[in-house]
Order: sequence, then structure tokens, then C-alpha cells
Amino acid sequence: MSTNRVFLVTLLCSSAALVGCGSQSAVVPTSFAAYSSSEGEFACEYPEGWEAKGGGKHGRLWAKFASGSALIHIKSSIIGNLMSDAQRSASSDSGGIGFEPVDGLHHGLMAEAKDEYADYADEPGSPKVLNCKLGAARTSEFTSNTSFGSKIHGYRTTVIAHDLGLIIFCTCPEDQWQALKPAFDHLLGSFERG
Repeated sequence: MSTNRVFLVTLLCSSAALVGCGSQSAVVPTSFAAYSSSEGEFACEYPEGWEAKGGGKHGRLWAKFASGSALIHIKSSIIGNLMSDAQRSASSDSGGIGFEPVDGLHHGLMAEAKDEYADYADEPGSPKVLNCKLGAARTSEFTSNTSFGSKIHGYRTTVIAHDLGLIIFCTCPEDQWQALKPAFDHLLGSFERG
């Protein structure tokens, strides 16, 4: 077999493998497992049976939960750490106008989301207040496109807690959104101190 033909076959096989990776169905969870960050800053319940990884220290924490093409990515934010002081101050100020620092932070982090996700667009009605035991939180439902032309649907969530800021992305292919949305909702509603 000629070198060009070997190269072409290798290229085609690689391309097929990459396209296949983008369309793998996630396991739709029926139960959840407990996760606690390495330093106990946060805990949550993630879909049982999904691959779980996490680490970091000194305010640079991260966690990832994945199944097929679905991904939940959590990372702490230095900006969030700084904003937690402002959040506490706003909460204790009874004469405020109703704006909380989490609103500004969530809006400001949209630029980062647009850099990471092609054609990022918030769904109508976003952001919404998220009831979170960990602290003040906002969540936006969004859609975007992949480099292969398929659609992604997900949540972008910002949480400000005492000395902790979290940025959370829950994403999956558009055709799996309705099946996985309840699991994402469960995870987001389960955040608390670790």
C-alpha cells in the first residue's frame, strides 16, 4: 500500500472516530453519588455511574463528571473569591437596590463562555435565580454549536459562597437535553458546604 493511501486511510479512520466521540449517548442516571471537594469547600450529588474526577487546592478546585458526550465541569474562580466579600456586604445592607454581586459576576463571565462555546446564546428567560445552600447563585440555559456542526445544550451557573466562587457548566448534545436536564437540575440543587 502506498504511503499516500496509508495516510488517507488513517486520516479517514481518525475523522470517523472523532465524529463518533461527539455523538456518544450519556447514561441517563437513576441515582446519584456524593462528591466532596478535596478541601471540603463544596459538596454535590453527581449522576451515579458517570466518570468522576477532581482535584486542586488553595482555592483552585475543579471537578468533572462525564458520560458519553455529556459533561459537568466545575471550577473555582479567583474572581468569585473576591466577590464573596462583596456578596456578604450586599446581604447585610438592608438599604440596597436589589442587585447582588452574583448578578454582575454571572453576566461578566458570559464573555468567557462565548470564548469557549461557538455561537453561545442564552435561552430566553436567562439568567434565573438558583436556590443553592452554598450561596447566592444564578444559572443560564444556553445553546451553542460544535466544530462538527452539531448543537450543544446546557447550563452555565455562577455561585458565590463564603470565600468561594464556583463556575459550573453542564452540557450535552441537543438531542439528549430533555433526558439529562433533570440530572443537571438535581446536581445544581445539591451544592452545599463539603
